[in-house]
Amino acid sequence: MNQRDSSISRVRIAILAIAPSIVFGQPAEDSWGNLSRLRAGQKIEVVDIKLKPVAGKFSAFSEAAISLLVGKDRISIPRANVLSVKNREGSHRARNILLGLAAGAAGGLAAGAIKGATYHEEGETPVFLMVATPIGAGIGAAAGAALPAWQVTVYRAKARPRP
Repeated sequence: MNQRDSSISRVRIAILAIAPSIVFGQPAEDSWGNLSRLRAGQKIEVVDIKLKPVAGKFSAFSEAAISLLVGKDRISIPRANVLSVKNREGSHRARNILLGLAAGAAGGLAAGAIKGATYHEEGETPVFLMVATPIGAGIGAAAGAALPAWQVTVYRAKARPRP
Protein backbone atom coordinates (compact mmCIF):
# COMPACT_ATOMS: atom_id res chain seq x y z
CA MET A 1 0.00 0.00 0.00
CA ASN A 2 1.52 3.30 -1.05
CA GLN A 3 1.30 6.60 0.80
CA ARG A 4 -1.59 7.91 -1.35
CA ASP A 5 -3.72 4.79 -0.71
CA SER A 6 -2.93 5.05 3.00
CA SER A 7 -4.13 8.67 3.16
CA ILE A 8 -7.32 7.78 1.27
CA SER A 9 -7.99 4.96 3.75
CA ARG A 10 -7.52 7.36 6.66
CA VAL A 11 -9.99 9.81 5.13
CA ARG A 12 -12.56 7.04 4.64
CA ILE A 13 -12.16 5.85 8.22
CA ALA A 14 -12.50 9.41 9.55
CA ILE A 15 -15.66 9.99 7.52
CA LEU A 16 -17.20 6.73 8.69
CA ALA A 17 -16.34 7.55 12.29
CA ILE A 18 -17.73 11.10 12.19
CA ALA A 19 -20.79 10.67 9.95
CA PRO A 20 -23.11 8.98 12.48
CA SER A 21 -22.51 11.67 15.10
CA ILE A 22 -23.26 14.41 12.56
CA VAL A 23 -26.38 12.79 11.18
CA PHE A 24 -27.76 11.26 14.36
CA GLY A 25 -26.17 13.51 16.97
CA GLN A 26 -29.13 14.53 19.08
CA PRO A 27 -29.34 15.04 22.81
CA ALA A 28 -30.55 12.06 24.84
CA GLU A 29 -34.33 12.16 25.23
CA ASP A 30 -34.29 10.25 28.51
CA SER A 31 -33.06 13.22 30.55
CA TRP A 32 -35.75 14.91 32.68
CA GLY A 33 -33.56 18.02 32.59
CA ASN A 34 -34.47 18.47 28.90
CA LEU A 35 -37.73 20.00 30.11
CA SER A 36 -35.75 23.15 30.97
CA ARG A 37 -35.74 23.88 27.20
CA LEU A 38 -39.50 24.50 27.34
CA ARG A 39 -40.91 27.99 27.88
CA ALA A 40 -43.95 28.77 30.02
CA GLY A 41 -47.02 28.84 27.78
CA GLN A 42 -45.48 26.63 25.10
CA LYS A 43 -47.81 24.00 23.60
CA ILE A 44 -46.87 20.51 24.74
CA GLU A 45 -48.29 17.01 24.90
CA VAL A 46 -47.63 14.74 27.86
CA VAL A 47 -48.28 11.01 27.44
CA ASP A 48 -48.72 9.13 30.70
CA ILE A 49 -47.83 5.50 31.41
CA LYS A 50 -51.39 4.45 30.50
CA LEU A 51 -50.72 5.98 27.02
CA LYS A 52 -53.26 8.75 27.64
CA PRO A 53 -52.14 11.99 25.94
CA VAL A 54 -52.75 15.31 27.68
CA ALA A 55 -52.30 18.42 25.52
CA GLY A 56 -51.91 21.86 27.04
CA LYS A 57 -49.49 24.69 27.73
CA PHE A 58 -46.33 24.09 29.71
CA SER A 59 -46.37 25.70 33.14
CA ALA A 60 -43.42 24.33 35.14
CA PHE A 61 -41.54 21.21 36.18
CA SER A 62 -39.66 19.97 39.19
CA GLU A 63 -37.82 16.76 40.01
CA ALA A 64 -41.16 15.33 41.14
CA ALA A 65 -43.66 16.40 38.45
CA ILE A 66 -44.55 18.42 35.36
CA SER A 67 -47.37 20.99 35.36
CA LEU A 68 -49.39 22.20 32.41
CA LEU A 69 -52.45 24.31 31.77
CA VAL A 70 -55.32 22.52 30.08
CA GLY A 71 -57.90 25.18 29.39
CA LYS A 72 -58.11 27.02 32.70
CA ASP A 73 -57.12 24.01 34.81
CA ARG A 74 -53.59 23.45 36.02
CA ILE A 75 -52.70 19.75 35.92
CA SER A 76 -49.69 18.22 37.60
CA ILE A 77 -48.46 14.80 36.47
CA PRO A 78 -45.95 12.96 38.67
CA ARG A 79 -42.64 12.21 36.95
CA ALA A 80 -43.07 8.48 37.60
CA ASN A 81 -46.27 8.56 35.51
CA VAL A 82 -44.79 10.46 32.54
CA LEU A 83 -43.93 8.36 29.48
CA SER A 84 -43.05 11.24 27.14
CA VAL A 85 -43.26 15.00 26.67
CA LYS A 86 -43.49 16.47 23.17
CA ASN A 87 -43.12 20.04 22.02
CA ARG A 88 -46.08 20.75 19.74
CA GLU A 89 -45.20 24.33 18.94
CA GLY A 90 -43.80 25.41 15.61
CA SER A 91 -42.57 23.41 12.66
CA HIS A 92 -38.99 22.23 12.44
CA ARG A 93 -39.18 21.47 8.72
CA ALA A 94 -36.81 24.30 7.73
CA ARG A 95 -34.28 23.19 10.36
CA ASN A 96 -34.54 19.57 9.21
CA ILE A 97 -34.04 20.57 5.57
CA LEU A 98 -30.97 22.67 6.40
CA LEU A 99 -29.45 19.92 8.53
CA GLY A 100 -30.11 17.38 5.77
CA LEU A 101 -28.69 19.76 3.17
CA ALA A 102 -25.50 20.25 5.20
CA ALA A 103 -25.04 16.55 5.95
CA GLY A 104 -25.78 15.59 2.34
CA ALA A 105 -23.40 18.22 0.95
CA ALA A 106 -20.66 17.03 3.32
CA GLY A 107 -21.25 13.44 2.26
CA GLY A 108 -21.25 14.40 -1.42
CA LEU A 109 -18.10 16.44 -0.98
CA ALA A 110 -16.37 13.55 0.78
CA ALA A 111 -17.56 11.04 -1.85
CA GLY A 112 -16.37 13.34 -4.64
CA ALA A 113 -12.99 13.83 -2.97
CA ILE A 114 -12.53 10.10 -2.45
CA LYS A 115 -13.61 9.23 -5.98
CA GLY A 116 -11.46 12.01 -7.43
CA ALA A 117 -8.45 10.90 -5.40
CA THR A 118 -8.64 7.40 -6.88
CA TYR A 119 -8.15 8.80 -10.38
CA HIS A 120 -4.57 9.60 -11.26
CA GLU A 121 -5.32 12.09 -14.01
CA GLU A 122 -4.83 15.74 -13.19
CA GLY A 123 -7.95 17.88 -13.00
CA GLU A 124 -10.44 15.05 -12.36
CA THR A 125 -11.05 15.76 -8.66
CA PRO A 126 -12.86 19.12 -9.14
CA VAL A 127 -15.26 17.49 -11.61
CA PHE A 128 -16.24 14.84 -9.08
CA LEU A 129 -16.61 17.47 -6.36
CA MET A 130 -18.81 19.67 -8.56
CA VAL A 131 -21.08 16.74 -9.39
CA ALA A 132 -21.22 14.81 -6.11
CA THR A 133 -21.66 17.77 -3.73
CA PRO A 134 -24.95 19.11 -5.19
CA ILE A 135 -26.31 15.58 -5.60
CA GLY A 136 -25.52 14.81 -1.95
CA ALA A 137 -27.00 18.14 -0.85
CA GLY A 138 -30.22 17.43 -2.76
CA ILE A 139 -30.57 13.96 -1.30
CA GLY A 140 -29.89 15.29 2.21
CA ALA A 141 -32.41 18.12 1.84
CA ALA A 142 -35.06 15.67 0.62
CA ALA A 143 -34.35 13.37 3.57
CA GLY A 144 -34.58 16.35 5.96
CA ALA A 145 -37.91 17.39 4.46
CA ALA A 146 -39.24 13.86 4.93
CA LEU A 147 -38.51 13.86 8.67
CA PRO A 148 -41.49 14.48 10.96
CA ALA A 149 -41.60 18.19 11.68
CA TRP A 150 -44.73 18.78 13.71
CA GLN A 151 -43.60 17.41 17.08
CA VAL A 152 -40.28 17.06 18.81
CA THR A 153 -39.87 14.67 21.71
CA VAL A 154 -38.28 16.58 24.57
CA TYR A 155 -38.40 13.76 27.13
CA ARG A 156 -39.00 10.02 26.92
CA ALA A 157 -38.82 7.81 30.00
CA LYS A 158 -36.34 4.97 30.01
CA ALA A 159 -37.85 1.54 29.55
CA ARG A 160 -38.86 0.10 32.89
CA PRO A 161 -38.72 -3.62 33.63
CA ARG A 162 -42.09 -5.26 34.03
CA PRO A 163 -42.81 -6.67 37.48
